[in-house]
Amino acid sequence: MQYWFPNVAYVPQSDWDALPHDEYPIYSPALIVEVLSPPNSAVKLNRQRILAMSACTEEFWIVDLEGRTVYVTNLSGARTYAPGEAIQLKIFGGTIAVDDIFAV
Repeated sequence: MQYWFPNVAYVPQSDWDALPHDEYPIYSPALIVEVLSPPNSAVKLNRQRILAMSACTEEFWIVDLEGRTVYVTNLSGARTYAPGEAIQLKIFGGTIAVDDIFAV
């Protein structure tokens, strides 16, 4: 068994309510966002992406701060989004501009 704590995760309220809060259940969040960094190498994140998607995660994002891109894997495939583009938020509906992600 492998587990880790992602940089950011989204758990739907219905899933959250069903999780036991006094133990660590086997669960893969609907959305996982990881930031590419020295401790989070591309090889490590790719391994985590494959594991999470195999465990029913709906979307896995890898945010590259240096390249200012977001690599999104979902049930339809994978794509890299660059500045000036918008990411479809399939879980929430709507979009988010890549530029807005890096505006902070």
